[in-house]
Amino acid sequence: MLLVSLALVGAMLVALMTPLALTHAAERTQDLFAERLSDTTRFAVLAEDALEEDTFTGLSADLERYTQVYGGSVVVVNANREVVARSGDGRDDPRVAAATAEALDGAAAQPPPTAWPWREDSVVIGSPVGRDSQVLGAVVMSAPTDRVHDDLSRGILWLTLLGLVSLLLTSYGVVIPFVGWVLRPVRRLDEAAVRLSDGDLTSRATEDGPPELRHLARSFNVMVDSVEASQRQQRELVADAAHQLGNPLTALRLRAEGLAEEGAEPGSVGLVLEEADRLSATVESLLHLSQVGAVPVTPAPLDVAQVVRGRCEMWAPVFDPFDVDVPAQALALATPEVLDVALDALLDNAAKFAAGSLVRVAVDEVSDPEGRWVRVNVRDHGAGLHPEDVAKVGARFFRGRTHQNVAGTGLGLAIVQARLADVGGRMHVTAPESGGLSVVLLLRAAG
Repeated sequence: MLLVSLALVGAMLVALMTPLALTHAAERTQDLFAERLSDTTRFAVLAEDALEEDTFTGLSADLERYTQVYGGSVVVVNANREVVARSGDGRDDPRVAAATAEALDGAAAQPPPTAWPWREDSVVIGSPVGRDSQVLGAVVMSAPTDRVHDDLSRGILWLTLLGLVSLLLTSYGVVIPFVGWVLRPVRRLDEAAVRLSDGDLTSRATEDGPPELRHLARSFNVMVDSVEASQRQQRELVADAAHQLGNPLTALRLRAEGLAEEGAEPGSVGLVLEEADRLSATVESLLHLSQVGAVPVTPAPLDVAQVVRGRCEMWAPVFDPFDVDVPAQALALATPEVLDVALDALLDNAAKFAAGSLVRVAVDEVSDPEGRWVRVNVRDHGAGLHPEDVAKVGARFFRGRTHQNVAGTGLGLAIVQARLADVGGRMHVTAPESGGLSVVLLLRAAG
């Protein structure tokens, strides 16, 4: 829009200045023509006397002095087209011959075309010699246009500079502020859309500016309201369903325990209790998952190294061997709750799926084109995952094909991934060639 506006202003300036340049060039060409026509007429009077007296010495001297001062050439011919006096070099110019023929026919000189700087032609003027209708000869002058070219070049240069200055002043004083006023709602709408894409459902566009943009901002806000309502309904549905499932599961467990006390077969009752516990864990995970994104999370500088050390101390009795490599300090934008949930989920998975193997937790800082990150790497040396399953890690209810019989809901890493997204973080899962699984948490570095 700015480029289009500047182009229109530039076109308007060109449209205003072009007539000025044309008028100035025409006036300077006309002035030159009038001056040289006067000189040609004067030489025609002198040539008349010279032709009548048949002596051309004085006339040739006058012509020579004139061309030395003003340049160009002057040719005097008689009625038989014989050159009787000449000064300067105009012999090879066909326009001189044409002007000579017109002057001998008694025709008056016509104004020349505009002498633009990019034209190299001189001005050729012819005048008949004689009285009344008797033509005794002709005087033809070829006048250089160097002075007119220089004057027009300076004029065009000044007009160009004046146009550029006017364009700059108009741009900074009118065009840029006007375009900024028109596009300010668009920028605000773009910023609101970016915040919305980052998960901030409180983002709204400002309804100001031109009517069309106000209507667009209003439509955007209505769309965001619909998205927020839809997500809220989904979370409430999951939370309500999980809550409603909790009571029957509790009753089912109590009934199974009562059957065990009444002498039912212990093995069957144990399977029922195991499945009830599994369903209860799934319901609890669904409740946690339904709360993700429910409340906006504001990340703040957090010492990731300190939090990791604290969680590793709590989990240390579960692992043997257990290697922790954490620096003195590593500041990132996060919240203690998000990092606690993520570490507990990763270490719990390592304890279940890589029991007895080396588990290593490391914290360091890395950089990529998107900025600086604090990296938390939880690496185990267990059985790992099938290569085709690695890309599916983090999907809801996903269980590796080799871990179907291990207790779990398949929601742990999905919750971790969603919680990290709330604070602008990411999770990557890889299967190292040496075996096991490596899960990397990336949090934006603070400062």
